[in-house]
Amino acid sequence: MSLSQLDIVQFRNLGQVSLRPDPGINLIIGDNAAGKTSLLESIFYLSYGRSFRSSQTRDLIQYGQPFFRLVSRLESGSVLGIEKSLKEQTIRLNQQNLQRMSQLAELLPVIALHPDSHQLISAGPEYRRQFLDWGVFHVEHSFIRIWKDYRKALAQRNAALRHQEPDRICQLWDQPLVQNALLIDQFRIAYLDHLNQVLKEYAAILFPDHVISLDYRRGWSDAEDYSAHLQQTLGRDKEKGYTQGGPHRADIRIKLDDKPAQTAASRGQQKKLVALFKLAQLALFNQASSKTCILLYDDLPAELDADNRALLMQLLSQMKVQLFITAIETDQLDLSAFPQPAMFHVEQGRITALSR
Repeated sequence: MSLSQLDIVQFRNLGQVSLRPDPGINLIIGDNAAGKTSLLESIFYLSYGRSFRSSQTRDLIQYGQPFFRLVSRLESGSVLGIEKSLKEQTIRLNQQNLQRMSQLAELLPVIALHPDSHQLISAGPEYRRQFLDWGVFHVEHSFIRIWKDYRKALAQRNAALRHQEPDRICQLWDQPLVQNALLIDQFRIAYLDHLNQVLKEYAAILFPDHVISLDYRRGWSDAEDYSAHLQQTLGRDKEKGYTQGGPHRADIRIKLDDKPAQTAASRGQQKKLVALFKLAQLALFNQASSKTCILLYDDLPAELDADNRALLMQLLSQMKVQLFITAIETDQLDLSAFPQPAMFHVEQGRITALSR
C-alpha cells in the first residue's frame, strides 16, 4: 500500500520531520548528506525491518538520542509504527503489536534501487535469492510458512551434523527438508518463468541491442532428486558440519548476450540491468496484487545517463506505483509524464514541501 503520511523522529540526521507524499511521484531534492537517502532508508525500514545501508542500530539513531521512531499512515487508513532503541524494538499496527517481521512486507511492499544495488549482479548469490524470494513472497502466500519450515528443519539437521550424530539421527530431518524444498523450488521456477516473460518486454526498450536472461540454479544437482542428494552427500555434510545443497544455496545466473553479466557487463550496464530487473519485478507484482508497491530510487541521475533516465521515467509513468526519487536538482529529471509531481527539499535534516 502507498504512504499517505510519514513521520520520522531521530532517524539518522532527520530530527523530527513529517511529510504527506503524493500517491504518484515524489521528488526529493537537496545537497549531498542533506538527508535525502535517510528519508528513503526510513521507508525501506518500515517494509523490511532493516536498513539497506547499515546493520548497526547505532548508525540509524540520531547522534546523542536514545531511539528512533517511524510512523506511517497507509492509504487504507491503517497506522504502522516502529520504535527502536539499542536494546529493543516495537512494531505496531493500529496500536497492536506485530509479532512477525514478514507482516511489514505484506503491509508495505517496497522495491529499492540505490548505489549498492549493482551487488545483485556483482556480489554473492544471497542478493539474488533475496530478489527472487521477494517476488515469490508476494505471489505465493504460503511461501513464507514453507520457507520457515524448511529453515527450521535445516537448522536441526545442521546441528546434528555439527555434533557428529549418527547417520540415522541426521536423517530424521530429511523428510521435512525434502517436502519443503520441492515446494520452494516449484514456486521459484514458476515465478522466474513469469519474470523472464515480462523481462523481455522491458529489455526490448532498455536493452534493444542485447539479449538478457535469468537462469535458475536450484542449489543441488539437476541430475538428482533432493532426497537422493541428501543421502549421497551425508558423509561430506558431516565433514563440513552443515548441509551443503538445497534451496538455501540457490542462485540466478544473469546473462548478457549469453555471457555472465558479472564479467561481461560494465558497471554502468550492471546498474541499468538492475533497474531493468526491478522494473520487471514491479510489473509482475502489479499483475499479481491489487496493492500499490512503493519504488525507492536513490540518486537516479547519478545511476543512469540522460537517455536512459528519460526511458525509465516514461515507463514508470505508465505503472501503478508510488515513487520516491532523490536528486540534487529538480531539472535533472524530466517529470513531464507525471501530471502533478510532488517535490520536497531536504536541507540539514529538515524537509520542506515545494509548490507544484
